[in-house]
Amino acid sequence: MTEFTVYRRGFMVGLAATAGILPGVSLAQAGDPVRGGTLRISHSTRIATLNVLTLSGPAEYPVIDMVYSGLTRIGPDNTPLPDLAESWEASEDATSFTFNLRPGVTFHDGSPLTAADVVATFEAILDPDIPSAARAVLTMVERIEAVDDLTVRFHLSTPFADLPFSTAHANARILSKAVVEGDLSQIETTANGTGPFKLETYDSARIVRLVRNENYFIEGKPYLDAVEMHLFPDLAAETVNFLSGDVDVMLNVQQADYDRIASAPGVNALRVPSGRYINVVMRQDQPPFDDVRVRRALAMAVDRQLLVDIVLEGLGRVGNDNILSPEFQFYIDSPEIPYDPAAARALLAEAGYPDGIDITLVASNRPAIRGQVAIAIRQMAEPAGFRINVESMPHDTYLANVWMQGNFYMGYWGMQPTEDATFRLLLTSDASFQDTAWFNAEFDALVELGQATVDPAERARIYAEAQELILRDVPYIVPFFEDVLTASRSHVEGWTVQPISRVFFIEDVWLNRS
Repeated sequence: MTEFTVYRRGFMVGLAATAGILPGVSLAQAGDPVRGGTLRISHSTRIATLNVLTLSGPAEYPVIDMVYSGLTRIGPDNTPLPDLAESWEASEDATSFTFNLRPGVTFHDGSPLTAADVVATFEAILDPDIPSAARAVLTMVERIEAVDDLTVRFHLSTPFADLPFSTAHANARILSKAVVEGDLSQIETTANGTGPFKLETYDSARIVRLVRNENYFIEGKPYLDAVEMHLFPDLAAETVNFLSGDVDVMLNVQQADYDRIASAPGVNALRVPSGRYINVVMRQDQPPFDDVRVRRALAMAVDRQLLVDIVLEGLGRVGNDNILSPEFQFYIDSPEIPYDPAAARALLAEAGYPDGIDITLVASNRPAIRGQVAIAIRQMAEPAGFRINVESMPHDTYLANVWMQGNFYMGYWGMQPTEDATFRLLLTSDASFQDTAWFNAEFDALVELGQATVDPAERARIYAEAQELILRDVPYIVPFFEDVLTASRSHVEGWTVQPISRVFFIEDVWLNRS
């Protein structure tokens, strides 16, 4: 294990990776890339939809990253890079952004990409009648204008220096105008993007197969003929197939398997600290979590370091209920929340539960860490008076019946590129996935103000106040931040891992069979 320190946007990020790997930087390549071959990637959660506007599953992100392109793309250092837009300029007051599109780009069906497609896509994202996960980070967009066929201008209601981050949102990839104006339900199972790979087979319960886009706008890429995403609902079987060489890449390695996989011959295991986290969702519009004392009591009944040691096997860091991790520019140090069952029991009694409380905690069976943490919390919280019944269920059932509806359940989220995107994903009153009913007008106002503020020092002060409200009200329990773990066979060149598991650059991957 080699430790690296990288400086970005004025703050320090600690990065660690086996074999000297930095996030977004591949293993040293042996010779020039060779074209050809099929990359087989295993994953454990079903690719339930191809709808780029709404999808949120961990195995769905690499698929859309291969099939679709955005105006911008988040790079290895968590900054926006050119994608369909080869350059952009902002007005001095950051209320107008002009994006210059690459010429000659075509969709997979052969139709040319123009500014009209970009305008249609973002108008769909902003349409309240169309569910779109990216809308919450684009609320400042007042109007999108096609200046000419290759120029798009965004007019904003307030200054927003982070717009190129927002246009890189995973759910803001560009659709054709014809698709947007047609039957949008078709994009649940079909795809017509401008990305490096085209959809050939979509079987959500077994395999998704993508083939090379010969007309991709980056000359000579992708190198691979095809990529196959193979579903392994059985985690043990997934590991066996990878170690036997039947699979080239494990998209997500379980903590319990990481050391064994990392030490196996012919394997490159990658580990990067990130802002990915498990969160305990507690609905605040219904008892018992409508009382902040109950939420604080449960927070004190969780032994966070033990979870890192036992569940994460040391492959992560303690979290103290702030959904921002230290990688963020405006993160504030969160006070340690010590494990104190006696104090938690006293606070629970003060909230009206002197004899403790019986409650059911729901956990999806994917990824498996949700259930592991839920069971550990059940045991940890029992001395504090929380008698927790853990109910595990298939992931599809969880999505349909519990997620964003349930009273008490385990969430799981990857890292977002900015503070604004993180807050608007979950915690503002109009968040894309508002699941706690923590409708806090003061917090909403601070996020709006931070979005419209250009001066970094003032933004730091505003976002610090927002985080202090989170720590005060405990909308979630965030016990730890999880390292991103992935693994590839030694013949796979260019496979990368980043703190934000939304961008994969698979067009750079090639197979070295020499």
